[in-house]
Amino acid sequence: MGAKQSVELPVADEEAGDPVHDLHLDLQGRRRNTQYAQRLQGMARMMTNPRHTRTKARLGAAVVEEEEDFAGNKEGKELMKQLYKKLDPTVMKTIGVIQGEIQLSFKYDFNSELLLIKVIKCRDLDAKDLRGKNANTYVKLSLFPDDDQQRSKSTQVVKQSLNPVYSEIFSYVIQEPGLVDSRLIVQVWNKDVMGRDDFMGECLVKLNAFNFREDPVHTAWYDLQMETDLGISGDLNLTLAYRLPQTLLVTVHSATDLSKKNGDRSSPFVKVTIPGVAQVEQTEIIKGTLNPVWEETFEFQVPQEEFGYRYLVFQVIDSSADAESDALGQVIIDLNNLDPEHGYSGPFGLEDLKNSERLRDKWAQKAIVQEFRESLLAHSTFKEPKFLFQKQSGNKVITVTSRKAGTQAKLRIVNGLPVY
Repeated sequence: MGAKQSVELPVADEEAGDPVHDLHLDLQGRRRNTQYAQRLQGMARMMTNPRHTRTKARLGAAVVEEEEDFAGNKEGKELMKQLYKKLDPTVMKTIGVIQGEIQLSFKYDFNSELLLIKVIKCRDLDAKDLRGKNANTYVKLSLFPDDDQQRSKSTQVVKQSLNPVYSEIFSYVIQEPGLVDSRLIVQVWNKDVMGRDDFMGECLVKLNAFNFREDPVHTAWYDLQMETDLGISGDLNLTLAYRLPQTLLVTVHSATDLSKKNGDRSSPFVKVTIPGVAQVEQTEIIKGTLNPVWEETFEFQVPQEEFGYRYLVFQVIDSSADAESDALGQVIIDLNNLDPEHGYSGPFGLEDLKNSERLRDKWAQKAIVQEFRESLLAHSTFKEPKFLFQKQSGNKVITVTSRKAGTQAKLRIVNGLPVY
C-alpha cells in the first residue's frame, strides 16, 4: 500500500473521557519493486469494478446484509476522505493537485453600476471521484469585501466532465470607486453525493486591474490555485542588517493585530528560511496573545553577490490551532532590495502567500500530494483500518498523523455521527 499504519484502540483520553483511535500514517512510499505499481493498478480496477464493491446475492436476508455492508463501506470511505482532507499538507480542502483553468469575461455597466461576470468554461480539471475519471462541477462567485451582503452566486452543476461549459452571467451592484479595492473570488467545486463537496481550485481576480472605460470587455483564462485566506491580518516587525564578510542578521521583534484563528488568543511563533540555504530558524512560542513580542536575532551566511536571487520567507504559525487553521500569514522579502550598509527596520504586512511560487517547492509539493492520493486509494480499497469501515457508535476522536508531511488531523464521532 501507499502507506503503512499502526492502530491503537481504544486509548483512554482522560481529559475528554472518550476513546481515542490513533492512526499513524508513514508516507514513505513502498516502491521497492514493480509489485507496488501492479498493486496500485489492481486497486484502481477494484475501485471502478462494481463486482468488488457488491457481490450478487439471491436470498432476501443476504441482500439485506449486503446492503448494510455497502452502506458501511460508503460511510467508511467518507470518514477516510474527510480525514485526508484535513491532513493534506498543501490544500486543506482538497485531495490531489490543483490543476486546470477557468475562462471568465468581465464588463461594467456604468449606468446601472453593475459588474457583469460571465462564467464561460473550465478546462483540464482534476478528477475528484476516486472511482472515476470525471467530476460534477459548479462555480461559486463571491465579492470581497461584500459590504452590501450580496452573498455568493453559483452556476448550475455540469455533470461528468473535466472540461465543463457553463456560459452563465451574474451581476453585482458596485459603484465605480468600489472597483479599486474589490476582488472577485471564483471557486470551482465538485458536487459530492457522498458528503461534502470537493474544492477543486480558485482564482482571485483584482477588479482594479481592469480599465472598463478604455476596454469595455475583458475576457481571459485564469489558473486555478489553492484557496487564499483573505482573513489574514496584522504586521510583522523586523530588522535586517548585514555584517561583512557575509552575515545577514535577521531580527524578529514582534507581531501586531494577528488574525483570530483560535478565538481571541493564539500561541504564535515565526519560522524564518532562505530557500536554497540549508538553515531553518524558529522563534520561541509566545502563548495566549495576538500581539506577541520575541526580540530574537538569527544569522544567515549569504554572500552579497547572491542578493540578486535570494529572498527571506517568514511564516507566522499558531501552535495552538488545528492543522487546517495554523497559518497566520507570511512575508516574503527580496534581498536585492536590501541596502547592505543601512539595512532596514519596520513593519511588513502579513498575507496568505501560499499560492506564491516562491513560498514552496512545487515539485516537492506535488510528490507529497501524490503519495496522499495513493495512500487514500489504498486504504479505501482494502478497508483499513477496519474500525473506520464499521458502523460507528458512541463518542470518539480519530487522529491521523503524517510524520513526513508534518501534519495532523482529527475527526470527532458524537453519538455515532461524524462531526466534520
